[in-house]
Amino acid sequence: MELFEEATRLHLEGNYPEAEKLYDLLLTQNPDNPGLLATMGTMYLQSRRYGLAISFLHRSAEKNAQSDVLCNLGIAYKYTGQFEKSRKYLTKAIEHNPSADALANYAALFTNNATPDKAIELSQKAIKLDPQCAIAHWNMALAMLEAGQWDKAWEEHEWGLKSKMRIDRKIADAPEWDGTPGKTVVVYGEQGMGDEILFASMLPDIMKTNTVIFECHKRLKTLFENSFPGLLCYGTREDKEITWHNDHQIDYRISIGSLGKFYRRSREAFPGTPYLVSDSVPKGDKFRVGISWTGGLKPGRVAVRSVPLTWWKSILDNNCEFVSLQYTDCADDIAEVENLGYSIKQYAEIKTEDYAETAKIVQSCDLVVSVCTSVIHLAGALGVPCWVMVPNKPAWRYGVTGGMPWYRSVRLYRQPQGDIGAWRPVLSRVGSDLSDILQDRKSKVA
Repeated sequence: MELFEEATRLHLEGNYPEAEKLYDLLLTQNPDNPGLLATMGTMYLQSRRYGLAISFLHRSAEKNAQSDVLCNLGIAYKYTGQFEKSRKYLTKAIEHNPSADALANYAALFTNNATPDKAIELSQKAIKLDPQCAIAHWNMALAMLEAGQWDKAWEEHEWGLKSKMRIDRKIADAPEWDGTPGKTVVVYGEQGMGDEILFASMLPDIMKTNTVIFECHKRLKTLFENSFPGLLCYGTREDKEITWHNDHQIDYRISIGSLGKFYRRSREAFPGTPYLVSDSVPKGDKFRVGISWTGGLKPGRVAVRSVPLTWWKSILDNNCEFVSLQYTDCADDIAEVENLGYSIKQYAEIKTEDYAETAKIVQSCDLVVSVCTSVIHLAGALGVPCWVMVPNKPAWRYGVTGGMPWYRSVRLYRQPQGDIGAWRPVLSRVGSDLSDILQDRKSKVA
């Protein structure tokens, strides 16, 4: 018992390697204990070792199919992109015990899934059972944002800090900003780089009445400093320990995503105007199109958000100068289409750690065509025309219908509903519209 208590203590402290050693020792003594197997499965789930989590949770469920074990199995399958299996085990968990946790995680299958009403319904059921269920509030926030219910969504969005789905950065023990003007406020970045760029549209709003210090991703520091005169930036968002706050008298702090509850409570509150500025790299006379074809870092999302470059024939057939905006290693992809007779220009600067260099390349483009990736946020924030190929179950940022209120220069090309992976009709529409633009451009020159 003492050994298990020590292992559990290490587990709860997040010291997974040491906890695993003790759990393994216990497992040799009792290899078929369903509770121990479930605990280890939960640890592997929390440490994002999803394959091991699934294995141990299955072993536990075979011995004693408890609702929490089935629920965790559903979560693990969701994180690996196996959504049907996720649905199966979350449904079983609810049948065993319709707990707030099981309902909340089931609701997560309907967030970022073009079915916000269902996600809201399930989240509300979970909250009724447990008003403090942070993940249920978070899922409801995403669903409301997806549905454009801005006023209510931002209040629920704050639960992301409690659910640890968002960063709650404690800086100099400063309290969270409550809207009081005339103060020195640290705004800190959160979530992905695309989110940081998207939410940065609200920096001018808070800067009107406050002195703002912005802690951002290091790759965005130069770009933000160039774009927002008077903004002091520190590129330390990913650093565990910081000292720069000791050099400032700080009154308040706030997550950048939390600014929405002050400045974006209706669709009319979105100005949609460009807010980033950048120089441009030189270009020729040809119509320049920047392209990005792979997006998503989370397991299960890469395939949903990516379109093989060899499928882009209807776009690449147009007489344009194509430029790669792909940050990931794409040499093999480009070599494959070049063997088919196409040419795609590559800039070494696209691989640098300074997004200001990427911005220069994007700024040089007459058009950006991309899947859902941070490039579209960069293009939209710069005001560069951008066409986004959107999966039929996109993230909340793209909404269910219409365009993105954050950017006026972004046009969405949505997959047909129910056709996950059916990119060819989308590619065909994009290629046709690009051809029309080039023809119109040619006729005006003539």
